[in-house]
Amino acid sequence: MVTAARRCAECGAEFTWTSRNPTRRFCDSRCKNRWWRANRRSADTPDLPAATDRVHRRSPVPPLSTDHECPNCGQHITVLNLIVAADGTPGG
Repeated sequence: MVTAARRCAECGAEFTWTSRNPTRRFCDSRCKNRWWRANRRSADTPDLPAATDRVHRRSPVPPLSTDHECPNCGQHITVLNLIVAADGTPGG
């Protein structure tokens, strides 16, 4: 079984991740519930500024060939290629 130190998606606290539960993103169930309530609420009310910002903003594109941490799982990754859509937007 593989273990690693990860950061909670809600509070940022460090927790021990194991390969037994590879999709774990939160330090405990309280943070998981808090995160899901906040994101569901903003998705249900698109007229709020926070929800519209999230919809219209793209995450910044990392520079090529540099090490980064995956925003979903926390593993270290290296970006080698970038796909650009016909309209010039990255990842389109």
